[in-house]
Amino acid sequence: MKRTLTLAMLVLLSFPAFAQRPKVGVVLCGGGAKGAAHVGVLKVLEENHIPIDYIVGTSMGAIVGGLYAIGYSAAELDSLIMAQDWNVVMSDRIPRRDTYFDQRKYKDNYLIRIPFGRGDYSRLGARPQPRRNETGSLLSNIPLAYVTGQNVYNLFTRLSVGYQDSLDFSRMPIPFACVAVDLIGKKEVVFKSGNFVDAIRASMAIPGYFSPVRIDDMVLIDGGALNNFPVDVAREMGADIIIGVKPGGVPEDEPEIESIGDLFSEIVDLYTDTKMSAAIASTDILITPDTKGFNMMNFDNRSLRILIDKGEEGAREKQEELTRMKDRLDRSQEQFIGPMKKAEPYRKAIRLDRDSLTLRTVSFNGLTAKDAQWLLQKSPLKPGARISGTTLDEEVTRFYNTAAFASVTYQLKGHEAPYDLQLNFVNGRKSGIGAGFRFDSEDIAAVLVGIGINENALYGSKFSATARLAYNMQANLQYTYAFKSLAQFNMGYSYRSSNLNFDTFFMKSNMTVHRHSVTAMFSTTKTRDLAIDLGARFNLVRYMDRTGGATDEMIRYDIDDSRKLFANAFARFQLDRRDQEDFPTQGHNFDGMFEYYLGRLFDDHPSFSIASAHYTTVIPAGRHLAFLLSLDGRVVFGNDIPLYYANMVGGSLAGRYTDQQIPFIGFGRVHLFDTALGIATLDARYHFLDNHYVFLSGAYARDFHKLSEVFSGSPTIGARLGYAYNSFIGPLAFNLFWSNYTQRIGAYISIGYNF
Repeated sequence: MKRTLTLAMLVLLSFPAFAQRPKVGVVLCGGGAKGAAHVGVLKVLEENHIPIDYIVGTSMGAIVGGLYAIGYSAAELDSLIMAQDWNVVMSDRIPRRDTYFDQRKYKDNYLIRIPFGRGDYSRLGARPQPRRNETGSLLSNIPLAYVTGQNVYNLFTRLSVGYQDSLDFSRMPIPFACVAVDLIGKKEVVFKSGNFVDAIRASMAIPGYFSPVRIDDMVLIDGGALNNFPVDVAREMGADIIIGVKPGGVPEDEPEIESIGDLFSEIVDLYTDTKMSAAIASTDILITPDTKGFNMMNFDNRSLRILIDKGEEGAREKQEELTRMKDRLDRSQEQFIGPMKKAEPYRKAIRLDRDSLTLRTVSFNGLTAKDAQWLLQKSPLKPGARISGTTLDEEVTRFYNTAAFASVTYQLKGHEAPYDLQLNFVNGRKSGIGAGFRFDSEDIAAVLVGIGINENALYGSKFSATARLAYNMQANLQYTYAFKSLAQFNMGYSYRSSNLNFDTFFMKSNMTVHRHSVTAMFSTTKTRDLAIDLGARFNLVRYMDRTGGATDEMIRYDIDDSRKLFANAFARFQLDRRDQEDFPTQGHNFDGMFEYYLGRLFDDHPSFSIASAHYTTVIPAGRHLAFLLSLDGRVVFGNDIPLYYANMVGGSLAGRYTDQQIPFIGFGRVHLFDTALGIATLDARYHFLDNHYVFLSGAYARDFHKLSEVFSGSPTIGARLGYAYNSFIGPLAFNLFWSNYTQRIGAYISIGYNF
């Protein structure tokens, strides 16, 4: 009987009617931004109704393939790619308008910043924690990569709700695998199970750009380092037919090496050439979209749109082969009695950027219970709450915004609602050293250096020291105690040396002013758009090295050059909702301040007070044109006003010569204006070729001593024609300007961020 059954099975299997349909595997190569072409290829495969039984990818191929495997269509992937701000996704930064106010000074001024101190870097995408008896050198604190992957990790999480437990990738709507490389074991790692987000993040950890991913004892980097075209993995999974997508062509094609992205791609191909050749030879249909002229970092919308279209074009060139393969599959399907029974696949992933969901539990890692209670006390993330993706993103941003953490990520565990939310906090280094530089034709060269001790702590004592080394020098020391509220106490000392060169048509007066200041104040902290300061200050002012006589403007003020000590109380309110510091495209900012001075201490000098305000708004006028309107006002109340507190106008940067100095586009040197002053400036800015700008500006100023003199005399008028380029080291600018005050044409050149 047993022999009879065996013979019967052999007979049945010998007939074509019972042969199994060939399994199709799609393999997507790495390539950074060039991998957007994969989406175009998938569109064509969908049009041809090609069944995909397995999908395997490396790096960008893992991203596209992974999202496709959990249920996203090619059209959905197209819209997802084009909807992202890749400048943010491919960085750790958050949009400026979401950054806490007191953190912006570091982001807007420093070109280089190196963190140091202890931190919990033993977790995802970060460095290991040093042993307790080690402090490490400065070089040991330099990050392993430019980006830790905070934003890209959370993007994957947002798009993969329902796939964030440890799971079997074969149970996805399309069985999936991706490739990474373990630096410790010096071997290829193929992910067929585990945490989906961790897997694709590891597969795309480009060395030097994205931090390695640490899972168990492995340190994982981009799979392209060993297997950039994992055809062998698809074969091992059971694929009989391989459709491979390799943007840019085969190794025999002449490479273009014109950027750092091209260089990295060619280095990867150098080490994987043998395996790549074997993979190509094992591919049944090879699709090679033409991506010449693009590199792995071309994540701008224009390039991505072209690359997706190039993927479609490349796939259509293989239309005959795809048609023959589809006919073969259809014929075999007619004879196919059906697949072996397998586990029910998971449901399609939930897009949290569109959908809302209910939380069952909320837990956290990386925080003490005390800190978690304090940090989450006002959060809407509570058990039983129904939240949107926007709400969750805002809360994660708020936590990351504190700068106390190297990363803040989350997982939504479970395959259906309600979900268990787990927040993962990785403590960052609390201290840092920063440096910046700039060159301009007014101050020649300037270097900014700073150190902050415990500056990124959630609360408690902090210390910072900064120095601006330039023709006009500044230095600051500050101690801060941050309370577990929105307030902090600040105590500080500052010194500045100002070279004031006043000139008119008739005479010149040059002097150096040294100012020492001690300040105590309460201020807000951990607020996003506004800052409020209330405090008191002592200023010691001394004029030195004067040459020349008193100008016509000076006679309005007290020019006694003896050593003077002043005390004042002040209140300041700042609101900043601009999306950028140097080239804003939307938003506005306001800075208002009132100061009351007791006059000179230890003599009978009368008291005086000062009110000042600055307002700027951006008025968009289409895709490339924007108008920037700025209003400045400053009024000094009292008699015998000390020269140091006079209304000083001129130069290109606010506060370069004195704290109250207001820039004016018509002249470079500082000029003294009367005790009441108003200035309006309008910039017409045209943006072209991504980072290039042309300016046409006009400025109007009025100053007076009494209200009845508002419109007496002639106004001061200035004009500017300028060009600027927004580079990675800061703006590069050249301006020509003129004013009726000086009756001269001037030029201004600058390189670097303003500070």
